[in-house]
Amino acid sequence: MPPSMTTQAMGKLLESYLQDFEGQPGFWRGTRHEVPVFVFSDDEHDRMRLMSPIGLVEELDADLLHVLLQANYDRALDARYAMRGNELWSVVVHPLATLATDDLPSLFDQVVTLAKNTGSSFASTELVFQAMPDDIVLEADESDEDGDEDEAGDSELRGTGRSREDDEDDDEEEDETPGR
Repeated sequence: MPPSMTTQAMGKLLESYLQDFEGQPGFWRGTRHEVPVFVFSDDEHDRMRLMSPIGLVEELDADLLHVLLQANYDRALDARYAMRGNELWSVVVHPLATLATDDLPSLFDQVVTLAKNTGSSFASTELVFQAMPDDIVLEADESDEDGDEDEAGDSELRGTGRSREDDEDDDEEEDETPGR
C-alpha cells in the first residue's frame, strides 16, 4: 500500500505541475496552461482542494445555474462548478491521505479545462455521461414521515416542492402552447 499523501509531500510535488509556483505548506498558487490555480491541503481534516477562478457572476441567472448544475452531473467528471460569494470557480475536492500522485495531473487538468470550457462545452474532459432520459420519472415516497399520505393524496416530488399533478399540468400547458 502506498504511503498516505501529506501536506509536506504535496508541496514537494506541486512544482512539477504548476508554473509561477509560490506559497507555504497548506496553501499554494501557480498557473497551469496559463490558468491560475490555488491548492489547499489540511492534514488534520484529511482534505485537499484544487481551485481555479472562472469569473464574477453579477446576477445569478436561472438558466446559467441550470447549465452549471447539469454540467456538474454529466460533463464535469471530478472537477465541479462552485460559488464563493459571487465568484464562480472550478474545484476538485479530495481526501488528502488517499490522493495518489498519479491522479494529480488529471485533477489539475480537469480544473483548468473546466475553467477554460465555461461558456462553451462546460466540460472538464471529453467524457460526457449519458443523462437520464426525460421520460424516466423518479418515484416519490407515497407517504410522509409519519407513514400517512399527504392531504392531497399525492406526495411531493423530492426536492422540488411540486406534486406530480403540478408536473402533469405543466405538461398539458406545454402541449397546448402554439408553435411547439
